[in-house]
Amino acid sequence: MLELIFAAALMDTVIAPMDFGTVYVHEWGAVTFTEENVIFGANPLTDPNSDFIPPYPSQWEEPVARAPIVYFYGAQFSGTFTVSVHSGNFIETLPFPESLTNTSPMPPPQSYNAVWEIWDTTQNQEYLVEEYYCVSSDMLETWREPPSYVLEFSDGSQEKFVYYECALQPSSEDDFYPVLLRDNGAVLDPAYSGTAMWFVKEGETVVLDRIMGDDPLQGIITPNGPQNIYPEILCDWAGGTMKSAELVSMWDTWEGWIFDGSWSGDTLLVFPFPGSTIEGMTTIDLRTNEYHSVEYSRFYLGILSY
Repeated sequence: MLELIFAAALMDTVIAPMDFGTVYVHEWGAVTFTEENVIFGANPLTDPNSDFIPPYPSQWEEPVARAPIVYFYGAQFSGTFTVSVHSGNFIETLPFPESLTNTSPMPPPQSYNAVWEIWDTTQNQEYLVEEYYCVSSDMLETWREPPSYVLEFSDGSQEKFVYYECALQPSSEDDFYPVLLRDNGAVLDPAYSGTAMWFVKEGETVVLDRIMGDDPLQGIITPNGPQNIYPEILCDWAGGTMKSAELVSMWDTWEGWIFDGSWSGDTLLVFPFPGSTIEGMTTIDLRTNEYHSVEYSRFYLGILSY
């Protein structure tokens, strides 16, 4: 019975036959809140002292958004892909964008657009580089697992995804709901009743204590139960919006960090962010030269320790 539940959860998100007049843009990332700092993105191993992209200097009192990963499927295309940071700036991008523009109406700079010129899409991975200075080879291999297009950029480089990080300047305590930013740190909204996984430290190990919310796997996972079904849980949380390979890649990125227990405190909550919170941090936009329709799927986890 469990095998049937897990198999159903791992079904790809685009259930109907893919419309090849449409480009499908999928993005996943994570937002971590620990006692030391607030980190937004996909890569738990990123050096927190990484330099910002000029012209904006580093200011680490701001939250930092790390490495959302964007994939492309469906119709082949050429065009421009834009990531907009509404209140903040970029600190890392891969590949480097065609343009990085301050969009603030007045100084100081508080919002930016990064634009990538995509000249072509292909399935040929022959010319992908083996490593980057900002991504480990193991992480790079993990991020290339999903069956997305290889993108050819204006400088001739090729990659299977677009990666970026940004620093954010929250304007209110609930900009990252259901996490609230209080003077004494980040807390989960006491009224939150959505889904979440609770991990706890037991001596030198970390175990899943329980699943909260209306989840078909609730009650199945226990500290002594199977430990290899987390991508299935993410698949259920994503609600049919992401591909299973993307969610496996997502979990593989964070699994080591979660279970090595290097995070602060004794308890770690992992939960899905609502779409409105994601859109409040950044927006993404693809404009194709072929005037294809574009559909977007964005899935982020919140990760809170205390």
